[in-house]
Amino acid sequence: MGMLGKGATAATIATRLSPVRVAVWTGTRVVRTATATPRGTWTFWRLVRPEDAVDVLTRQHREIRRGFVRAALPGPARRRQFDRLMRLLAVHEAAEEAHVHPLARRVLRSGPQLTALRRQEEKQAKRLLLELRRTGPDAPGYLRRLNRVRTAVARHAAREEREEFTALREAVTGTRLRLLGAEVKLAQWYAPTRPHRWADNEVTNKIAAPLLGPVDLVRDAVRRAARA
Repeated sequence: MGMLGKGATAATIATRLSPVRVAVWTGTRVVRTATATPRGTWTFWRLVRPEDAVDVLTRQHREIRRGFVRAALPGPARRRQFDRLMRLLAVHEAAEEAHVHPLARRVLRSGPQLTALRRQEEKQAKRLLLELRRTGPDAPGYLRRLNRVRTAVARHAAREEREEFTALREAVTGTRLRLLGAEVKLAQWYAPTRPHRWADNEVTNKIAAPLLGPVDLVRDAVRRAARA
């Protein structure tokens, strides 16, 4: 135990151990706390813990809705919130197109028709998104363009949850959904952080991830350093 002596209190131990070790030592489930969990540790744990893909994607839909609200607010943080929203949308759609829609197409009775509609919606939203990203948050008409993208994305997400996600829960085992959740999170870990017009299906997204993902991450880091 190193620095943790017999007289150490539970609170002291919690501040020195990772959440996984806290759980092992106390026999309790992992709980996220500001003092016990460094941000990097929690991010890694969230990536590797087993999660149902529908839960992962539905949670991200909520994050995206909040992202649109934040990106609309005036002030010096608008650019940062705009870039964060672009990344959320890019990695979310990349994982869906590469992993979720292909599974739905194979296992659902109306999978080919259902996923074709979702992909068409995604293509339309991506065209609007590319226009929005090209003009940026400082150009005239930004809020109008942002709202057009928000409306398209909200309608698409609602249809996914109501039709595709509900059907997947009924047709696929919990184990397979957790495996799909791992595939989604791994794909998002190295996916491109901005929309690319030609990456709009399973094959092109799987090609784009190892090629464009690292490039986008470097460009993002350079941009953040330039603004610092």
